[in-house]
Amino acid sequence: MRLSMSSSRASNWVDRGAPAVPVMQRVLAFFFDRHGEADQAWLQAAAQGVFGMVEADASDVQVAGFLKSVAREQAIEFPMRARITSIALWHIAKAALVRDVAERVINSDLSARPDQPPPLAKWLAQRLLTPAELAEYEVEGRPVFEDDSPYA
Repeated sequence: MRLSMSSSRASNWVDRGAPAVPVMQRVLAFFFDRHGEADQAWLQAAAQGVFGMVEADASDVQVAGFLKSVAREQAIEFPMRARITSIALWHIAKAALVRDVAERVINSDLSARPDQPPPLAKWLAQRLLTPAELAEYEVEGRPVFEDDSPYA
């Protein structure tokens, strides 16, 4: 028997067990004031990006920086409430992540979790660097010492 913290009758998305990305996408639509069908694809990509950043341990300040880059990419004037929105997005993502871990703990299948998310530095490098730059970054990022040296 699987236990669940979620209920289809709950009044909010967290307690219903709904995914965070659609909620984050709606927040981003209001933040950027873009509600058209043509904007949904990049809003979803941005929401997934923010979720991945939070999962990889990004801070709300880093999320705000990401929102600024999204605004530049979309040629949108950067809204004034970026810090508040980044804090809200961070908490939305974290609430979903904590809920999902709690349900796995309740059901004692924490080991069933897929791979741990990569560290933020690696996550960002995979998304921002070209394949050649990424290969160079990974070569440069390997430890110099193979022992348990404090300098490793």
